[in-house]
Amino acid sequence: MNSFLVLPVAFSLSFIGTWGIIKLARHKHWLDQPNERSSHVAPTPTGGGVAFVLVFSAVAFFAFSSSDPGFNLLAVIVLSAAITLLGLLDDIYNLGIRSRIGSQCLVVAGALALFDIPGIPVGDLVFEPGLAGVVIAALGTLWFINLFNFMDGIDGLAAAEAIFIFLAAAFLIFEQDATGFSLLLLIITACLCGFLLLNLPPAKIFMGDTGSNFLGFFIAVTALASTSLGYTNIWTWCILSGVFICDSTYTLVARMLSGETWYFAHRRHAYQLATDYFSSHAKVLGLVWLINCLWLLPLAWLAHQQSGLGLLLTLIAWFPLFLLAWFIARTLLAKNTA
Repeated sequence: MNSFLVLPVAFSLSFIGTWGIIKLARHKHWLDQPNERSSHVAPTPTGGGVAFVLVFSAVAFFAFSSSDPGFNLLAVIVLSAAITLLGLLDDIYNLGIRSRIGSQCLVVAGALALFDIPGIPVGDLVFEPGLAGVVIAALGTLWFINLFNFMDGIDGLAAAEAIFIFLAAAFLIFEQDATGFSLLLLIITACLCGFLLLNLPPAKIFMGDTGSNFLGFFIAVTALASTSLGYTNIWTWCILSGVFICDSTYTLVARMLSGETWYFAHRRHAYQLATDYFSSHAKVLGLVWLINCLWLLPLAWLAHQQSGLGLLLTLIAWFPLFLLAWFIARTLLAKNTA
């Protein structure tokens, strides 16, 4: 296996590739035009996810050319390319909900065929998933792909959240004799850092559905792979992803209960309302990172060390986040509509 020296290469190539897409997008007028549901005010190049996906695929393939991170990396890269292409087509042609979900189901089915669904630790017991576990894993992966798309609405948020999740997971599992798996997570982190430099507020480029689809899928796949290999447990990943899971899930349920069409674009997510309140993308980005590092990371570490307490720790981690989403919606949404 190649050394961790591939990381600065991944970072540099991703930054250069993203800068090249900015130039190309401006020349070809591939711009995201602001509308009443947007959080940006000027036309901005989009499709930046193409850069970090291509660089990650190439660097990861090179780094593991004579070994593997514990699973069939080539198959995962192919499936990731498929979900990325789907996002690109959605960026260009605005695919309908049926085409989008149907295509995602095929890719998710391919991913689940690569891994055994691991048992779920609860207390002193481990529940074997069976067919119900496969269905839950499929629905969870589908939801995670789409929630990452929903949460990619302000400058830097989706990339920064993915960096936190991958970096924290790499740190937690490094000691489990899983240096190869950790290296893979660090490669995607380096690629995202190269992109994030140009995506921080005020963003010079957006990742688009191309990038958000890939990130949601790849986080779900690495969570499944690391748990099936015994490096960690599913509760650790649920806690690390808590900000995105709680905001998107609360907002989806609230919109469905109010009779709204849930898959239409809107501005009712807690992070969007907070951005309007502070008139700042950077402040919301900073608050999310504080929650991640000061609240979720310690609880994820505990769940990693004590898998039997994972469910309890996940509920402890999520409860104040759901409460915060409810409070923001109750106060700021009511204020905006008054």
